[in-house]
Amino acid sequence: MTTDQDIHRIYAKGFELFKQFGIKAVTMDQISQACGISKKTLYKYVDNKQDFLMKAFLFIAEVMNMELRAAVSSKKGNAIDELFAIEKFAELRIRGEEDKLIFQLGFYYPEVATILKKKREEIVFSFTRINLNKGIDEGTYRKDLHIEHIAMLYYGHILALHESVISDTTLDLDDLRNTSLKYHIRGIASAKGLDYLNKLIQTEQ
Repeated sequence: MTTDQDIHRIYAKGFELFKQFGIKAVTMDQISQACGISKKTLYKYVDNKQDFLMKAFLFIAEVMNMELRAAVSSKKGNAIDELFAIEKFAELRIRGEEDKLIFQLGFYYPEVATILKKKREEIVFSFTRINLNKGIDEGTYRKDLHIEHIAMLYYGHILALHESVISDTTLDLDDLRNTSLKYHIRGIASAKGLDYLNKLIQTEQ
């Protein structure tokens, strides 16, 4: 009898294969072999490769959602502290290999890519709204913020600066992202929040 845990293991294994070899290269035969099951068994859970991609990526998105929730809840502090925790998580899980896979999906399975981008957007927007409301309530963010506008701008920050940057000089992307985050915080912080941010920056130096 196959459990949800077994199915999730299959999705996770397939996802790792996609990361290693690319969306187009991986076949259903390879996935079934890597999971130690027959292709007939695999097709009990999915209709075809596109269906597998959809279910596997949505599963990974849910895992990412839970991991982000844990990362934020474990970060003791104010809204600015939580924002740095979200940024650290984005660096590890939203930018990089996962984002490159969604880029590949856009070429080969655009319908799947569209749904997954929407799911990612929902996750980031949800956490951003919560963070903004917390910051406003505790006084670290300005009270006149337009929540939806700022959430959209922050989402752009999350996805930006992860592939290439046009510049006459070679830039350290980690430093650039750190600068972008501080720029974002300065735009939404109250006097109290700015004072706290400046203290954080001083501890970095």
